Amino acid sequence: MIFGTKTRAELRFRKLLILAALAWSTATPVWANWNLDELMKQLAQHPAGSARFVETKKLSVLDAPVVSSGTLFFSPPDRLEKNTLLPKPESMVLERDRLTLSRDGRKREVRLQQYPEVMSIVEAIRSTLMGNQSVLRQYYALQLQGSETNWRLILTPAEERTQRWITQIMISGKRNQISTIETLQADGDRSVMAIEADK
Repeated sequence: MIFGTKTRAELRFRKLLILAALAWSTATPVWANWNLDELMKQLAQHPAGSARFVETKKLSVLDAPVVSSGTLFFSPPDRLEKNTLLPKPESMVLERDRLTLSRDGRKREVRLQQYPEVMSIVEAIRSTLMGNQSVLRQYYALQLQGSETNWRLILTPAEERTQRWITQIMISGKRNQISTIETLQADGDRSVMAIEADK
């Protein structure tokens, strides 16, 4: 009788587990389909736009963080512009593989193909904005955490030359909007850019 009672108890327990699993699976159909492909699809549909940013850099050689702010412009498929207003005006314009830097009245233009490690860092941002997963995977291992309304994409460099500079890049957002970009450098320095899209 004891053996039979134990078997019935185990059967009831298993039945409860199965019912709980079924209830859980039917109660979560929306975020169960949330994955990297879906994120990239939503990001790829993002139109041209502008945003404000505040970037905080923590550098080991300085006692206090360096804070800068300004505006960002993105124009699909591949133009990205960062205009820093404070503490000192400067601009960076990226178009295809051409990066133009303007500071103190001087302008410098470089081709990113000549600087592969810089190209990989640039593509972390641009390819995420474009929802271009295939380009991202050329440079990084990708890991998506969270849900559609609160996600974080972790990019870990796949190439040794990039690993010398960057440990990880973490991009967070909501649906097709990016809200923060955090960069961890190999030397221990760190930067966090908070982004607020213009209405």
